Amino acid sequence: MTEQGETPEMTIISSTIKSAVQTAKSYSKLSTPMTNLPQRSHIPIPLRTNILIVGGAYAGIAALRALQVNLTSRIPKDGNKISITLVEPKDGLLNILGISRSIVSPQFAQTQYVSFNKLDHIRFNSIISDDDSEEHYDPSWFSKDDEQLQLNFIHGRITSLDLSSAEYTLNNSTTTTGKIDFDYVIMASGRDRNWPTTPLANTQQQFLDEVGRAKEQIENANIISIIGAGAVGTEIAGDIKTAYPDKTVNLIHPHEHFPPEPLSLEFKTMVQDSIERAGVNIYLNTRIEKVLDNNNLLTTTQKIIESELNFHCCSKHNNTSFLPQQLQNHIINGQVNTNDYLQLTTPQNQHSQENFFVIGDLVNFPIIKSAGWAMYMGRQVANNITSLIFDGVLVETMPDLSKMPYGMVIVGGNEEIISELSGDVQLNHEGYKKEYLDYCIGKVRATLDV
Repeated sequence: MTEQGETPEMTIISSTIKSAVQTAKSYSKLSTPMTNLPQRSHIPIPLRTNILIVGGAYAGIAALRALQVNLTSRIPKDGNKISITLVEPKDGLLNILGISRSIVSPQFAQTQYVSFNKLDHIRFNSIISDDDSEEHYDPSWFSKDDEQLQLNFIHGRITSLDLSSAEYTLNNSTTTTGKIDFDYVIMASGRDRNWPTTPLANTQQQFLDEVGRAKEQIENANIISIIGAGAVGTEIAGDIKTAYPDKTVNLIHPHEHFPPEPLSLEFKTMVQDSIERAGVNIYLNTRIEKVLDNNNLLTTTQKIIESELNFHCCSKHNNTSFLPQQLQNHIINGQVNTNDYLQLTTPQNQHSQENFFVIGDLVNFPIIKSAGWAMYMGRQVANNITSLIFDGVLVETMPDLSKMPYGMVIVGGNEEIISELSGDVQLNHEGYKKEYLDYCIGKVRATLDV
């Protein structure tokens, strides 16, 4: 932490002056990682790593890539390797932004899941996975020996995480666990929603099979209802109606306007108008009490909405269940409390854990959770961990959120793009139209440098 009255810029200057002394004190404190791991392991094995990253979506990959760049430039040529271990159930980057289009277009879906071995700049020295498919272990997955970094990929899930160690399982065997000891951890485990918004897939082929099943369900139904008109529900309704204009599509929302984020009435009205013009039936101020046996929907006012297929887009939960009870106390209304450096801290901000960082959708900040913020935080934390290791100081805080304008881009009906940024509401902004031709996967990869 910076001293009282000291600006981050002053800290950077000070750290440069003290770098030789601090490097000896901080870099030498890192534990010796396990660099003799097998290139492939089909069973969980214990390992020691310097930096553990929990989650490989936007935030986790942003942190991984930024750490690669930062550390490679700072590790002495004759210094010890630094080990980074990524734990993620999927073996690739899934662009969640493109799910709504994916479930109506398998061809489009193929572009939205990019296996890690197809990403630029990311190759692993060791992979621990019980997926024994031949494709999963071709040479393109692996890095040539790196003199400075050891990158490990665990194709599985964290089952427990404390301040210095974690336990994990692989995807297909949940009874056998492995232990990871670490110096720093970046918790980027994100949030899950109902299927198909959060696919169950762990590989690209499984993802294509899943969206294929969703498409088949849509094609076999004449009346489709989306419950919840957040950004996800709105885009699913719009994409289904655009792809299948002859089907009845209902969008059901418990409030007077949508989406629920703190955006202008002008923006919300434009979103609703776009959806209505596409022919979607909108039910406002309507809550569903239960789904009947025939898939019709019973509202809390005891009215029946006829339906044959229902997508529930009205709930989400952050992936924090693997934290022990003492760390569960850092969770406020489902979100993890951090300081402005994104270090885990108590709800009263009285004590922060220097080695434990939390990023992405999990954080307890007044922002609209987005891929952009997730990638921003991943880079920020990578900068702070690098500086802690080599200079012994933190260098970058979150920006002043009271001065940050809210913004959002939504795909409405007939592939219309509705956007708001700094109060400027537009329909079919040319820049956003180009970005959403691929639902931003190109922009995401460029931002992540992968």
